[in-house]
Amino acid sequence: MWPPYHKARPLPVFYREASTFFDPLAAAIAANRLPLFPYPVEALDPWEALPCLRPLDFAGMVLEEALAPPEGVRLEAEAQEAGRVDLVVAGAFGLLGHYTEGLALERFLSAAFPGAKALWLGPLRAPLAPFLRALGRVSVAAGSFAEGDGFLARLPERARGHVALRPEEVHALALKADLVIFAGGRLPLSLLQPFHTLLALAPVERGVRERVLEAHGPEEVWDFRTRAVLEGLGYAL
Repeated sequence: MWPPYHKARPLPVFYREASTFFDPLAAAIAANRLPLFPYPVEALDPWEALPCLRPLDFAGMVLEEALAPPEGVRLEAEAQEAGRVDLVVAGAFGLLGHYTEGLALERFLSAAFPGAKALWLGPLRAPLAPFLRALGRVSVAAGSFAEGDGFLARLPERARGHVALRPEEVHALALKADLVIFAGGRLPLSLLQPFHTLLALAPVERGVRERVLEAHGPEEVWDFRTRAVLEGLGYAL
């Protein structure tokens, strides 16, 4: 526990439309009495705040949606691998960029579904692909073979599954999957089976959870991301 007299350093949380990550992050900071003062900021270009971080003694800055890293920011390994940054920490040796969403997803999958056979549905978020490596095999539904193959190429060879283009191919892969990862868009209910576990990285319609054996929402990954953000700021919970 950190002494209550420590000065609370500002921690802006940047978002573009509606903030979903600020509340759980602020709750974790309050529950652990961390010397941080989080506040939400709506902004189109969060990188405009970079020159202010060190002069104003900011702890860092959090981005709800990861962006390509700007110049002048050193990258942790996960940010380098993904080519995305969603946390910048202001330290004694300059600015350091992290990709906490990818790290959180990898930790969640490692804890809950190691070795599972998965089917990815929805937008192919390429920066997240390397962080699916805890899974045994990953297949994708894609709009083109090149898009799907490019996504799978970011995984270890042992975990690269198949690319499905036609609805019947997607259905066949769904029957072989233990885990369905839904990243947004339209979720065809006919693909869901009573033996599936669903990991929804985006909101799903009412009734979807009743069609599967087990369902996990984005808030469960946010818990891991909250810890990853605080760990990057120097507070390992």
